[in-house]
Amino acid sequence: MSDNARREIQFQGAGVSPGIAQGAIHVVRDDLDDVARYHIEASQITNEIGRFETALIQTRVQILEMQQKIAESIGAKDAGIFDAHLLVVEDRTLIDEVLRKLQTDLCNVEWVFQEVASGYAETLSKIDDPYLRERALDIQDVTKRVIRNLQGKAPKTFLALTEPHILVAHNLTPSDTATINRERVLGIATDLGSRTSHTAIMARSLNIPAIVGLHDVTEKLETGQHVLLDGTNGLLIVDPTPETLAHYGEIESRRVKVVTQLKELRETKSTTRDGRHIVLSANIELPGDVDAVAANGAEGIGLYRTEFLYLNRNTLPTEDEQYQTYRKVA
Repeated sequence: MSDNARREIQFQGAGVSPGIAQGAIHVVRDDLDDVARYHIEASQITNEIGRFETALIQTRVQILEMQQKIAESIGAKDAGIFDAHLLVVEDRTLIDEVLRKLQTDLCNVEWVFQEVASGYAETLSKIDDPYLRERALDIQDVTKRVIRNLQGKAPKTFLALTEPHILVAHNLTPSDTATINRERVLGIATDLGSRTSHTAIMARSLNIPAIVGLHDVTEKLETGQHVLLDGTNGLLIVDPTPETLAHYGEIESRRVKVVTQLKELRETKSTTRDGRHIVLSANIELPGDVDAVAANGAEGIGLYRTEFLYLNRNTLPTEDEQYQTYRKVA
């Protein structure tokens, strides 16, 4: 189809991180080879077990490295999402089932591990509890990482992007978002997700416009297409017309003007005409947001959304954990 024949197409999702971005898209697709099933001899079991144990060790090291990176860039509590991943890779029930199936089925360990892990994930994905459904995504994330290591493939990363793009994906895992380079990722759009999903929380913390809940948009788009992403209203516009670009250009110009005016006022005390001082406070979601609070001249924190303390864990946060979380932003 020629450029002149293209028509603007709009996809409606849920805006979870405000802002406008436009540019070429990079559609994220799973580049793992299909895991083939092949027979092994009983004499090969020891070798397969060795490969499996090595892959688990590699996976654990990679998870710990990502956790450290997130802790340094965003905050220790957000890095805690990888605790659930460590639990998966260290789960003796899952590991023992893989070893039993390896010996009874006499099949390659990649296929056996995928079968066992997928069974766990499928069971959790059917549970009504949203927290447990999130655990299914954790298992899927770790499963892909272990298989990549078994296949000798390097971890998937977005750091290789050489030009700024808008990421379009079925879903972004914690492992994916850990490799996002803010200078190369203009916006994020996913088929799945909600306002409380990991993708949404990370996008807001990184100030990246984002839309989730676009259903099957990844099946309809290709890398290189030009889009406009409205993270405020949850609108993804493919091949925007000149009129649409002009409209959003005006919106962005007004936003920049307002931001500039506010920056000029950020050191000015908020005082009414009759001399009454008004304290302006900010809302934050993660400890890492506190730098933006100070940079924008807020005098305090009005609302600290601490739901993240309860996400991606099997136990309630202790009193000391909560104290330390509040202490970091005090």
